[in-house]
Amino acid sequence: MTSYWSWWWEVNNEQDELARTILTISVLALVFLWYKCMLLYTTSLPPGPYGLPVVGYLPFLGSNLHERFTEMAHKYDPIFSLQLGRKLYVVVNSTDLVKVVARDQDQTFANRNTPIVASVITYGGSDIGFAHSKTHWRNMRKLLVSNVMSNANLKASQSFRTREVRKMVNESLC
Repeated sequence: MTSYWSWWWEVNNEQDELARTILTISVLALVFLWYKCMLLYTTSLPPGPYGLPVVGYLPFLGSNLHERFTEMAHKYDPIFSLQLGRKLYVVVNSTDLVKVVARDQDQTFANRNTPIVASVITYGGSDIGFAHSKTHWRNMRKLLVSNVMSNANLKASQSFRTREVRKMVNESLC
């Protein structure tokens, strides 16, 4: 191993020695700073599995996400971080924590990036799922509850919903 790097330390004069020493110290300092920044960045996140450099944890998830997320919640915590590709996600896997995130801390967690596809489909985030402001979301929710979720509409669609639930249960049993 030392024979491979011997050319680095064979110097012809003092200027070469000084330049190589400064370069070596600079590279080591940059590696140390990068490691320190990564350590600070990851310590502020919830615990989670390590993934591969480019694809993250995506190849290890499998097809049954709900089962895999439940396993990870038992292994780490009910809230854990997950790297999928270049995006970092925080998964909340507890009803109590979901209430805190969705109801109590809604303004903190509401400023999320809207995916491009969702922005196109929802005309710039103008639906209830991707609304940007709390007042717009509240107005959309009032419309949904008063029109779609009214007793008359629920009674009118009861046979359809019952039929669809039975169909879904039969398909899952077969």
